[in-house]
Amino acid sequence: MWYESLGIISIGGQSGGPRDNGIGNIKIDLWYLLLKHCTSTHCAAVDHFALALRVGGQFADWSPERIHRVRRSRKERYIGCDIDIPLAVWQPQTTDQLKEYLAQKVRESIEVLVARLKKDKESIDAESLFREVDTAIKLFLAYRYTGYPEGPAA
Repeated sequence: MWYESLGIISIGGQSGGPRDNGIGNIKIDLWYLLLKHCTSTHCAAVDHFALALRVGGQFADWSPERIHRVRRSRKERYIGCDIDIPLAVWQPQTTDQLKEYLAQKVRESIEVLVARLKKDKESIDAESLFREVDTAIKLFLAYRYTGYPEGPAA
């Protein structure tokens, strides 16, 4: 499948302009940690969680701020959603503030996807999934960003 090299959870992105205060870079750091710590979807019905960030900018803005467009492909065995981040939300924040915001939105998105699977009457071990996700997020939140475009400080 298209997601085989992306791990259990992927974080794609679309930017509405050339600036994003570092979201495009720090999402990769979070994705690497999810790749390392998430060993399974903990649901026999899906193999992948696909998250898509829509980051507003000068050319296109995604408003309002929301998690939506939950979609599931039984044939391709994935479930995903969009995370809309308007320009007015990210622009006043530092990269460190965006790190916390991104972690929160990724966690909320996975909660939305788990709720959809439960609504579809799928069996999922949400406790194990969130234990792995929370481990990755905790490590991500320990990163210190001194500003865009620098990465995590050791």
